[in-house]
Amino acid sequence: MNDREKLLNAMFDVQAFRSTGHELIDLLAEELHRNLAEQQPVLQWRNPAIEDRRWQNPLPQQSTLDLPGLLDRLRQDILPGNLGIHHPHNLGHQVATPLPVAALCDLVAALTNQAMAVYETGPSATMLERQVIRWLSALIGWQTREVNGVLTSGGAQANLTALLAARQHATASNIWKHGVSTQRPLRILASEYSHYSVSRAAGIMGLGTDAVIRIGTDEAGRMLMSEIASAHQRCLENQEIVMAVAANAACTPTGSIDPLQAIGEYCQAHQLWFHVDGAHGASALLSKQHRGMLQGIAMADSLVWDGHKLLYMPATVSAVLFRNAEHSYLAFAQDASYLFQGNDHDIETYNVSYRSLECTKRMMALKLWAAFSLYGVEGLAALVDEAFGKARLFAEKLRTRPDFELLMMPQTNIVCFRHLANGLSGDQLNRHQARLRTSLVESGEFHLTQVELHGKCWLRTTLMNPFTQEQHLDNLLDAIDRHSH
Repeated sequence: MNDREKLLNAMFDVQAFRSTGHELIDLLAEELHRNLAEQQPVLQWRNPAIEDRRWQNPLPQQSTLDLPGLLDRLRQDILPGNLGIHHPHNLGHQVATPLPVAALCDLVAALTNQAMAVYETGPSATMLERQVIRWLSALIGWQTREVNGVLTSGGAQANLTALLAARQHATASNIWKHGVSTQRPLRILASEYSHYSVSRAAGIMGLGTDAVIRIGTDEAGRMLMSEIASAHQRCLENQEIVMAVAANAACTPTGSIDPLQAIGEYCQAHQLWFHVDGAHGASALLSKQHRGMLQGIAMADSLVWDGHKLLYMPATVSAVLFRNAEHSYLAFAQDASYLFQGNDHDIETYNVSYRSLECTKRMMALKLWAAFSLYGVEGLAALVDEAFGKARLFAEKLRTRPDFELLMMPQTNIVCFRHLANGLSGDQLNRHQARLRTSLVESGEFHLTQVELHGKCWLRTTLMNPFTQEQHLDNLLDAIDRHSH
């Protein structure tokens, strides 16, 4: 055996994989325990400009096969530099504290590497995805035997896919083939609090970000029906086509849920495509206690639902779903070629590449399938109920503290508030919130975010971790008071 053969054998050595894998799982289990037990800060802040200097080493040229050394780098350098996602003081973004079993499923997906462009490159992966899509559709209330969607790498891609379908549906001609230049201007009506991926999709589609008409909201952050109707009427008067009305369930800044039933009825009455960005809030459908807040969601023509938010999956896995299964092929409508494969038609319907931006698409469904199989709707609903309940508890605490201002009672698990410093108002008070957040994050005590709404800066917490307890919320308020001096 020559040196090259020895090297190749070592790179794929089964025993080395087995032993290193056991050590890696032990290492990650220790990291999970340290975070849950609060044995380390939620974030060990390092100035990125200084930290970057440590990561400018020359490209390695020689094989070392030093697996113990690699584990040491993980232990000493990489894991300590991570944000503690499972830490009870992690109250920042809408990023799940992933279920450990789901993380193990991602390891399976990585090693087996099922590309999934066509059925034969991922047979089991294809069946898993079809099963998960059926389950999610059933939770929405869509009774369909056909598979009416696809899993994507993130909600931004899912929103783009849905809006591409809406664009194709909006006119009689094939925009996918002929482009938008010969069409009347296309418009999207979306909440002022819609995710940036909606306007980004408009830019990608060649409509321009100005094609997104921002709809004003009420004091609870929900789109106003009167403004939807007015914007629609202006579009008609200007000979513009409303290709979609995009509602939130729930929006990123405040977690607010738009009046889905009323919007759905309006869209049906005026034959408009009704899109729901439920990346964050669609998981309320799991909960007997909270699914009522999504009344009307089944009227949607398309729906986005993130697994890596309130389904507690590792990033990324999102679903883009269509009420009409045929519409799921509109986004990438290459002359509907899936229909024209002669005797192979039955096989072609199992090739997900016709409905997905991705050609190489990993086995995303395994972790969702495993979570539903192990914990059921009941178990996953418990996570949602815990998060929503914790947000209401925190909001009530804020209401009793005269040195804090609550933006609104939370509809989901996002709470926005401000610290009221004596003598500060306007821009000074806004800068005070930003300074507080920076101080808290860099201290490693808590991780939270901020958001600007109508000229005011608010501190923002997203209650995701089921191990964040009441005492942690009290500690956050005390820490804010302490850092304000």
